[in-house]
Amino acid sequence: MTVFLISISINAQDSIKKILLNEGTMSDIKHRELTLSTFLHEYNEKSEAHLIGDLYLRVDNEHGTIAQFYVDKNNDKSTIEYYTKIHKNYFLTFKIENNDKYLIIEQAQFGKPFALSSKESALIGNENNIEIEIADYIYEWGDDTPPEDKNMSCYDDVKYTLKVKENDIVKKLSFYSSDIKGNYIIELINYSIIILSDKHEHSSVLIEMIMNKKEE
Repeated sequence: MTVFLISISINAQDSIKKILLNEGTMSDIKHRELTLSTFLHEYNEKSEAHLIGDLYLRVDNEHGTIAQFYVDKNNDKSTIEYYTKIHKNYFLTFKIENNDKYLIIEQAQFGKPFALSSKESALIGNENNIEIEIADYIYEWGDDTPPEDKNMSCYDDVKYTLKVKENDIVKKLSFYSSDIKGNYIIELINYSIIILSDKHEHSSVLIEMIMNKKEE
């Protein structure tokens, strides 16, 4: 019996699975068509002083890593971390309750914030799913002052392009990282996309967003 390793709570629609995590590796976690494994590490007193107490969680499937989470005990505001990420049409949430660590798996739905990675596309909703992916991102930088101006002013920005597919209709939507001040809203006919924040690195980007379905 391995019941002591995994605590599961499932709603009437069998759409949510809550997994109690142990430190180290856990494998053969099943939910619908998903088969996952996790690796949880808590930095202890043997770690560097600024890392002690921090948490790292990696979630893998048979093809490799699909999500990573890092919890900074100092809550360093200079870093951005998202605790709900999306894989295909599932939200993966890392949650801590009373010092217990959980991975929550649920079907991706409208109205909840999540972070979309540039490494995969995602589906939102039950029926008439809307598919969304980061089709492109371009890092731009340069000098935006005339050559004769001694007071040089440099800029840097990231241009994102989202690809949204609904009922075989594909739209591409572009915006800049600098546009995301407060909430940046993209209006579609049947949906709205609220861009909350972004995190760009050399090899990938994450965009935090909420997708809402408009009332008919």
